[in-house]
Formats: sequence, C-alpha cells, structure tokens
Amino acid sequence: MFDLERAVLRWRERQERETSLAPCEVDELEDHLRARFDLELDLDAGLAPATAFAIARHELGEGMVLAREFAKARKPKWRRWLVAGWALLAASFLLPIGFENRHEVYWHILQYWPAREILRALLPDLMILLTLPALLGMRLFRGRWVRWLLTGVGLWLFGSTIIVTAEVASWYGVSWLVGLDLIGYWTWSLSFLCAAIGLWLRDRRRAPVVADKSTA
Repeated sequence: MFDLERAVLRWRERQERETSLAPCEVDELEDHLRARFDLELDLDAGLAPATAFAIARHELGEGMVLAREFAKARKPKWRRWLVAGWALLAASFLLPIGFENRHEVYWHILQYWPAREILRALLPDLMILLTLPALLGMRLFRGRWVRWLLTGVGLWLFGSTIIVTAEVASWYGVSWLVGLDLIGYWTWSLSFLCAAIGLWLRDRRRAPVVADKSTA
C-alpha cells in the first residue's frame, strides 16, 4: 500500500543528499509536490496514489535543476561573502605586508624554511579551502566548526594587524608606517572574516527551518 508520508520523506532525503537546496527551499518544493499530488487525484479519481505521486514528482522536476533555479533566483548573500573572502585572499598575495609583497615573502619561506615551518606559515591560507564545498554548493559539511575556526583566525589576524600597526606608529612615527605599507596584511586578515561571515549567514539562513522542525 502506498504511503504518502514515507514517499515524501524519501524524496526529501534525496534532495538534501544530492543537491545544494537549503531546508527552507526543500520545504517550499514539498508544498508544491503535495499540492500537485492532490491535484492529480482530483483530476482522475481512479488514479493510483503511487502513480499520482510519480507524476507530481516528475512535473516538479529534477533536484539539481531546481537547485540551480533557486540559486539564480535568490542569489544568497552568504555566497557573496565567501567570494569576497576568496578574492581578498588572492589579492593579498599581490599586496605589500611590509617592505615586500606577500608573494615575495612566501617565496623566501619556500626557499629557506624547513617543511614544518612552511606548513605552519601556509596553514591559515589552507583553512579557507574548507569553505570550497559550500562555495560550490556541495553538502559535505554543515560548516559549524569551520565558521568558528575561520572567525577565530580572522579575529586573531585582524587584532595582530591592529597591534603591529599601532606599535610601528608609536615607535617610528606615521611617516615610517606609510613607507612600510601593511595593506596586504590587512587584506589577508579581512579575507578570513569575510569567509566566516559567509558561513554564519549560510547557517542563519537554515536555522529557522531546523528550529521549526524540532518544535513540531
């Protein structure tokens, strides 16, 4: 015997597993699916419920196609923050962090530092790679620990930049600070904060739906 609730549950699990649809978007699609199912039964009273559900599911469309349409229609702000974080990270390599540009400093590190120190120096940059699945619309993780990690790193780098800037200004004066130019370091620290904000907004967008389900 056909069980509508079980069929809808399997459909939801597939959408959540194979697409980048947010829970609120799956909820919206589920409403359309149920309405279409009821309509098919109203139009043909002799239609088997399983057949009506198959027709409704087919008419609704494939999950990946629906995910792309939702992405085009909504253009979530969290994705823009992630893109900004990646853009700032890339730009920081071309900007000065002292008397040298950041890519020149990294070149010296790769040439003269031992492997363990190289990994330690590159570790913050590698952390941003953890946001790549979210940026590509993949559902490999929920991003909670990643967003906390990026927030901590971003605040630490941002605070360090403020301290270094204040110390240089107090020791050598503002004129020497202008010549030193720490814009690359500022850009680097902001890249982590932007990426973290993106993940926070992404989770906030999904939170109300999760909360509603838990109280149901």
